[in-house]
Amino acid sequence: MIPKHSSCLEPADFLTWVRTPNGDDADLVAETRQVWQTVLDRRRVYPTPTGRHAFWYFLESMDPTEGDEILVPAYNFYVIVRLAVQRGLKPVFVDIDPATLTIDVDDLAAKITPRSAAVLVTHMFGIPADLPRIVELCATHDLLLFEDCAHAVGTTVDGVQVGQAGDGALFSFGVEKLVNSFGGGLLALADEHADRFDLPAHDTGAVASFADTTSRAAVSALNRPRLYGLALYPARRAGDRLLPRLKAVVNPAKDNPDYRFDPDTRAPAKAFMPAMHRRQLERLDDNITRRRGHIADMKARLRDVAGVDLLDEDRHGRANGAYFGVYVDDHEAVTAELARYGVEANPHEFYDCSALDQFAEFASSNPAASRASDHLLRLPSYPSLSSSSTEHIAAVILRYLREPVAS
Repeated sequence: MIPKHSSCLEPADFLTWVRTPNGDDADLVAETRQVWQTVLDRRRVYPTPTGRHAFWYFLESMDPTEGDEILVPAYNFYVIVRLAVQRGLKPVFVDIDPATLTIDVDDLAAKITPRSAAVLVTHMFGIPADLPRIVELCATHDLLLFEDCAHAVGTTVDGVQVGQAGDGALFSFGVEKLVNSFGGGLLALADEHADRFDLPAHDTGAVASFADTTSRAAVSALNRPRLYGLALYPARRAGDRLLPRLKAVVNPAKDNPDYRFDPDTRAPAKAFMPAMHRRQLERLDDNITRRRGHIADMKARLRDVAGVDLLDEDRHGRANGAYFGVYVDDHEAVTAELARYGVEANPHEFYDCSALDQFAEFASSNPAASRASDHLLRLPSYPSLSSSSTEHIAAVILRYLREPVAS
């Protein structure tokens, strides 16, 4: 079984988790800054329990008044929109550029109003947004700019790591990210915001914290092709009632209208995380080169094929190859066909949040986001894929499109 994602972790990375003693918060902040200073040299950084915590802290610092608007890409992770709503902001959904999955700058400009307070830019799938134009718009209209870089470690615009163009940014280190420390996140702030920011403390308790980290470490260890097919894939198919926690860890991008963010329900950042980050950042360039190579190989095989539309990942900078997406007419059917031949894909990675029932009061029409939600398919692109695997993935899609199997 070829999973849609496979961890890039090495045995020594797991040993770092086991061997690193707990330290105090001041040490963790200092060590995190030391590790990330070469990547994010223009921002002050803070370790956070998750990426969504980083966004929450930034929203809290905004202190919005009733009616303040935040402009967000409609194709998104519903949790990000939920956080803005929960904090008292009105989300204004902006359509995306279908070729990059990032915010459509022309639509963004058209939707700015006197109540606009901030812009959220998501570097979806690790594809860079058009930051120069967005920064100019924000400066013209005196808007805060926050970058969602959950997928974007190693993504650059004009050779600069994204996450440093605006007022703040989040990074995420979950089990399907390029840098994986079994959870944890990072808040990057411009100096004027950092000067008045104090990092909150969280304590979920030792047992819950251990269970949280251990479950994610287990998923990371099992998310390798041979082990995945024997253990994790059957466990995922066992159903929500049997393994709800595991299923939530492995596949969190579902639409849950009952979700409400509670910053105290996730374990805090841990002392072992900076050391794990350092090891993976040393391998990052090779990781990205391999991912981009696999994507280039599959795109070459699928280019100019009727029924497949490809993305333009490097239109505004250099994408990191974190996720690989293609448009197909029936992404559910293609996903099922891939599964028949041992390939896992994800037809519901994210959603057009402007069309979700939970955000009905903010609904708007965003055709490109709707198309991505209904037709985008995420395929494997991790470094350990072999050339025969990428050939196999493309071959299954091509064979199905030429001779579709009746459902």
